[in-house]
Amino acid sequence: MIVALVEPKTRLTTNKKIIKNSTKIILAKIVFLLTSVIVLFFTIIDIFNQQSTKDRIVGSWFSDVDSNSIWIFSLDGNCKRYYAEKLLNTSDFTITNTSCKNKIDSKDEYLKLIKSTGKNILRCINGITQDGNDIYLSIEFNGNLSPMLFKKQGV
Repeated sequence: MIVALVEPKTRLTTNKKIIKNSTKIILAKIVFLLTSVIVLFFTIIDIFNQQSTKDRIVGSWFSDVDSNSIWIFSLDGNCKRYYAEKLLNTSDFTITNTSCKNKIDSKDEYLKLIKSTGKNILRCINGITQDGNDIYLSIEFNGNLSPMLFKKQGV
């Protein structure tokens, strides 16, 4: 009889331990799931923010100094320069890491404009940055003391 009395207590203690262990396992699974969702969320955001410079440059850019000066970069690698709505020239463009001195530059990117005459023009891209709702393109021109700044239209 004593064994029968001890058995329910042991069973109850064992059940409590099982419930505690099950609760811990469930909480661990919930924490793992939430952590995975958070990591996935930030990974997706990071992927969208890592667009190439060629993808980010596509669009219409107005000179910050003179709104009559417009550069339009298209997905097909074409750049059209306008002034006062008049087409000045059309070039093919690429984004490259090769500097004007034909050296590979691991930190800077260059806008290479290829004229129909075969002449290549390289401009150092200082960056494409976002300030609030506005996106800016900064390009260095040889001989200019300050870079040319463009604001993207339709952002």
